Amino acid sequence: MEKELEIFNNIISKYDMNDEGISRKYHHTFRVVDYAKQIGKSLNLNEGDLNLACICALFHDIGRFPQWSKYHTFRDSISIDHGDKSYDMLKEIGYNNDIVKAAVKYHNKYAILDSLDDRTKMYCNITRDADKLDIMFKQCLECNDESLNVDKNIIKSIKEHKLVNNNVGETNDASSIIRCLAFIFDINYKESFAIIKEGNLINNKLDLLDKYHDNEMKEIRLILNTYLDNKLKEGEE
Repeated sequence: MEKELEIFNNIISKYDMNDEGISRKYHHTFRVVDYAKQIGKSLNLNEGDLNLACICALFHDIGRFPQWSKYHTFRDSISIDHGDKSYDMLKEIGYNNDIVKAAVKYHNKYAILDSLDDRTKMYCNITRDADKLDIMFKQCLECNDESLNVDKNIIKSIKEHKLVNNNVGETNDASSIIRCLAFIFDINYKESFAIIKEGNLINNKLDLLDKYHDNEMKEIRLILNTYLDNKLKEGEE
């Protein structure tokens, strides 16, 4: 991955690491690389394939740096699609690994293309899992809402075991927390579910909303924990 690290460092050298947004995405990138490596090892990938998984993770968010620099936001809906931007940046520098480019392009989409071959899908899914794990653990860490007012479309997605559609907005802290937890329905690998379980992620996030004593939140907690436990049990019988 030495060549790819050189490419990555050349890209970020154009940006101010003292800028909170730039620094945030830099550190996010390497945590995602670590998650990708952990998932890859759980799949018994050989050294070359494990290296490729780490490269996909390394490049997945390079589009975030120009996005933040130009628009000062990470909201794709009001700026640019950062997955597409990352893909375009790789094309512009002549980086020609199609698997890496696909993983980068599709890591932030609602779903990956069915037409992708199985090997490419695996790397896309490793990248998506690794990215979501870091987002789930590092974002939505507090709730300052005076009342619990979660977008009903987000609640509906949870009850249907679905990822929240990209066009559903995050109107407040509570909605953001629940939307973030819905990422679990797009998690692909048992190792990823084990990381979520070990970190007590679901309960820690929902504890932020406990002050509301809301019955619907109790139902959400049950749905999410039951789903997680069932995923961890799959294949054990």
